[in-house]
Amino acid sequence: MIARIFNRPGTISAVSSPPCVGRGGLIQEALARQVHTTRSTLGMVERGRQVVDRIFWLQCDTLLDAQGELLAAYDAYRHLQSRFQAQQAEAAQRARWGAVPEAVMAAGEATGERYGEVGDNRRPPDRFHGERPEAGRTTRTGQVSVVNAVAGRGEEADHDARSRLLAELRRHLLAPAAPKQPVEPLTLSEVRQRVAHLHSLYQRGNYAEAVRALPDTFEQANLLTRTCTGTQRALAVGSLAAANLAAAKLTVKLGDPSLAWVAADRAARVAAEQAEDVALVAAAAFSVGTALLAMPDRVGDAEEVVLAALDGVTDTRDSASTGPRVLSAHGALTLLAALIAARQAQPAAVERHLDDANALARRLGADRNDLWTGFGPTNVMIHRISIAARTDQPQLAIHLGEQLDTSSLPAALVSRRARVHLDLAAAYACSPGNDPAAVLHLLEAERIAPQTVHVHGRTRHLIGDLLTRERRAVTPGLRALAERAGIAA
Repeated sequence: MIARIFNRPGTISAVSSPPCVGRGGLIQEALARQVHTTRSTLGMVERGRQVVDRIFWLQCDTLLDAQGELLAAYDAYRHLQSRFQAQQAEAAQRARWGAVPEAVMAAGEATGERYGEVGDNRRPPDRFHGERPEAGRTTRTGQVSVVNAVAGRGEEADHDARSRLLAELRRHLLAPAAPKQPVEPLTLSEVRQRVAHLHSLYQRGNYAEAVRALPDTFEQANLLTRTCTGTQRALAVGSLAAANLAAAKLTVKLGDPSLAWVAADRAARVAAEQAEDVALVAAAAFSVGTALLAMPDRVGDAEEVVLAALDGVTDTRDSASTGPRVLSAHGALTLLAALIAARQAQPAAVERHLDDANALARRLGADRNDLWTGFGPTNVMIHRISIAARTDQPQLAIHLGEQLDTSSLPAALVSRRARVHLDLAAAYACSPGNDPAAVLHLLEAERIAPQTVHVHGRTRHLIGDLLTRERRAVTPGLRALAERAGIAA
């Protein structure tokens, strides 16, 4: 741009007069002195190799008598750059969470910009700087630059997304809004498909879409329980219980076990209407136990609920007529009992429950996903790895991980596959000198199910711990992962 001003008619050409002279009669070296920079820096700016702040362009515009053209061009460039960064951010956000959160959009509209990538504050490479500026770094004017403000907002976006999703869940579960117009009822088959889709979204680690799908699914399932009769009503009640199970899973994953307990308790109450459906009742108890286990100082209550539910299905263990739904629910409860025992530091009980679960998995005969439990032989091994990682047995977890083959898991169990990598990352992080392997497992988990990684509490703490002892030469992907997860270095 400066070169173009220099080369206008009536000025001395940069080609014909070294060093170049501007319309105001300034040579390049003199101009550099007056804007408090070096001639080489001015040359870099002139060639588009370096970007400087607005005050620089204001000074140049005045000194070169550019009549506002330099300043207008700089403002246009910054506007285009901000739009490009916002589009990049929104594309990455949609890939992880869906639509841009309204609160973030509102903040952008208030400033004339569009901020708001959720869970990923990566920016496009700055073609004009040799290094990426740190978020919040001030320019020569003493103000935080727009580019750095965008990065700073990105660090908070992941937390904002989880908070918004939880707020939506609370509203749907505790104070659902009345429909603005009459609801056109779906068929029982359609509602059951929607419930199955809801669980599939959860298992694939797409929590944002699952939250968005929840209200309509609840509304339709509730409507069916009021309009169906006989056998149809029993199936409708089962669909409503299953929808509440999905809500309980989501709220635990997003970090509100108390709300998960509410949803799980509702599922249990609804399932109790169908007491003959042993599998559904057991699945509801599993959900209640999971919520209690995630709450502070409620491990004893979780144990009581789970052991009582196990007593209710114990007679199915040796029954030749027991179907895969009951076996799967029974197996999931048994694995939860093992996790509870591990939390209570009862290794003998852990092994007993894991052995019982393995026996149930052998009876089931394959990796299945009945009642969305994901139960089967591979899932038992996954729990062995998880428990070893959580009970200060990292070498055992690593050893078991080397033997694990997840190829037989049902395709929907995306987040379950990611969970293996999260547990192995924790195990490697506890082993001296194995931080690079830990980061590789974290990156693989993020590739498989990014939302699962970004909302998982223990994993977020792990990433923070790894950052405190980071050696960039051996863990080059760690800092970028932390940025995408919204974890401050």
